Amino acid sequence: MIRFVVSLSLALVAATSTAWADAEPNAQATEAYNAYVEAYKAKDLAGAEAALKKAKAAQADWGKPCLELGQLYIQQKQFAPAVKELTDATRLDAGNAQCHLYLGSAYVGQEVYSKAYPSLQKALELDPSLTEAHKLLGTAYFEEGDYAKAQESYTTYTTAVPGDANAFMRLAEANKKLGKRSAAVSAYKSAIKSDPKLATAHYNLGNLYLEGEDFAEAQASFGEAVKLEPKNVKAHFNLAIALHSQGELQAALTEYEKVIQVGSGQKGAATTVKQAQDVIPALKEQIAAGN
Repeated sequence: MIRFVVSLSLALVAATSTAWADAEPNAQATEAYNAYVEAYKAKDLAGAEAALKKAKAAQADWGKPCLELGQLYIQQKQFAPAVKELTDATRLDAGNAQCHLYLGSAYVGQEVYSKAYPSLQKALELDPSLTEAHKLLGTAYFEEGDYAKAQESYTTYTTAVPGDANAFMRLAEANKKLGKRSAAVSAYKSAIKSDPKLATAHYNLGNLYLEGEDFAEAQASFGEAVKLEPKNVKAHFNLAIALHSQGELQAALTEYEKVIQVGSGQKGAATTVKQAQDVIPALKEQIAAGN
């Protein structure tokens, strides 16, 4: 299973024209904020952080620097300080949906899902167009094992953002957990459509086909997986099974031998290599006998 990475588009608030209901900045705070903008553009994150702290010190009741600092900390996966800054941002401007969205993102990053839910739901209440909140809610629900709600959230998100391959992967996994095999197949196919080079999607789709004894489709999926990841031992092994199950014995033997070739000395591959070694002698006898 892919570990979902928390990510939001980090854009300068100055460029997004976010409306603020809190205090107007004084000249010193504005100067510091402008210095932040220039530092961020130059990818000087340390300078950007220092400038935002200076803006906060100059105007304590201005929420925008808190939001920007929170985003900056999320970008660097510093979720605890992000929560602190974004909590201040929501206090200073409770009606700003972006503040709640990023606070929810920080809580998801901390894996504190009980606090993420109300923040993300508040963000959607304030601005239903924030589709990213649905993805983050899907992550939270999935990680806590509520696959039905995860499926609902990811479906809403992928309907609005149909090009997110990783979200389709999570949607597929949620459907699989719920026993909705055909929906999982469809979601994996959507992931592949979004990113044809996503080897994990081909591999997971192959596993679904293999479980359903649809060996021809499994062969096609595992074939794509090994093209993209030639050293994927399990993909080679499952491709061998799909071929073997269709009576393509010589092709299956070739794949079993690749398992040994690729997996020898590969950490964590010993069990799969041993399985291939156990199958090969009988398979060779079967080929020699013309069966």
